[in-house]
Amino acid sequence: MRRYYISLLLVSLVLILASFMMMWFAPQAFIVAMPLLVLYFAILTLVQHTIVVKAMQRSPKTFVQLFLGTTVGVLFIHLIVLASFLLTTPAQGRRFLIAFCIGYVVYLVFETVALVRYVDNEKKKRQN
Repeated sequence: MRRYYISLLLVSLVLILASFMMMWFAPQAFIVAMPLLVLYFAILTLVQHTIVVKAMQRSPKTFVQLFLGTTVGVLFIHLIVLASFLLTTPAQGRRFLIAFCIGYVVYLVFETVALVRYVDNEKKKRQN
């Protein structure tokens, strides 16, 4: 689990650095929410991963239920965040939507790879 935390921190730091680079080199495209989106995605990814890993240790049925439940829950949270931001600040909507989509894809790929690695490691442990 420690390796996961370090990897999540590194991905988050790279994205925060990228958002600040955008602030320095393309200030017209920067919005204040970009670094906050990284924090938002990092926290949600960490919570989701923790719930799924604990469920995986219990039983396959629990894992499937909690995995699907957390996925749907996180998608609803994303929908609420997107709708609220787009309705309150429509002038920055396009830039926020692009930043949100980039963050979503990056953390989705990160979480998928982390879960696949975790499942593979668990299979190896059970075979030994």
